[in-house]
Amino acid sequence: MTFPHPQSGYSPQDPYGVAPAAGGPANGAGQAPGPAGPSAAPTGPAAGTDLGADLGAALRFAGRALLRNALVLLGAGLLYSAVMAAVIAGAVTGFVVLLVGAAEAAPSTPNEPTAVEILLLIAMSLAIVVVAMVFGMLWQSGAARAAGVVLEGGRPSFGQALIGPGRILATALLVLVITAVGSLLLYLPGIIAAVVLMYAIPAAVRGASPVAALTESFALARANLGTTIVGYLVCMVASYLGGLIVIGIIAVIPFAILFQMGLYERLNGRQLPEPAGA
Repeated sequence: MTFPHPQSGYSPQDPYGVAPAAGGPANGAGQAPGPAGPSAAPTGPAAGTDLGADLGAALRFAGRALLRNALVLLGAGLLYSAVMAAVIAGAVTGFVVLLVGAAEAAPSTPNEPTAVEILLLIAMSLAIVVVAMVFGMLWQSGAARAAGVVLEGGRPSFGQALIGPGRILATALLVLVITAVGSLLLYLPGIIAAVVLMYAIPAAVRGASPVAALTESFALARANLGTTIVGYLVCMVASYLGGLIVIGIIAVIPFAILFQMGLYERLNGRQLPEPAGA
């Protein structure tokens, strides 16, 4: 999916070829130069033509956008993390209560769990995974919506960073389901799905429907496979480093979404704007 670039203006020629009056300014002479328009030639390789330049531009865009909108993006992450922690703590507490009740009702051999205890453990684990996935999906949609605002030259609000519109939510849900199913199939298909669907959410931000976003992401990843694989590895490294520091977890999702958005723009041949500051 491509977006039209604004066309540069032009000055019509004098149909009679009359020269300017003597002593008068030539076309454009003596006038203050106007501000450079969006069509000003960028420095460095053209967008989408150089792996290093594209990755570097996407990383700079993600880092600057995150720093200049830290209060909003990290605040949303902190809220989601707190809610997830509360829900998980409640699930663990409920599991312990049920486990104690089951142990008292049906005493078992010491150090040997009963079938009820095993089922309770499995149910709790699945519940925690589902809750984490749902909150992660909501968080991603909000970060993607905020990234779209940054690309348009604005600064996102806290509400915009919390949750995205239905189109982005539906796309994030499809990506989540496909990668989850792939991960259950010997794990490798899940990784492949995560790589080729890396641009689905950015495509949805730009207006693509959920199915069209998946199709566009697959085509873009296939056409730029090397850059996409390296970009995916960058996201994985960022997630690992963020996980080493507890507070760093709240920055992982917004940074990854901003990076994916930046890389998506570059691979579509568009230059990235300078994120707006305070």
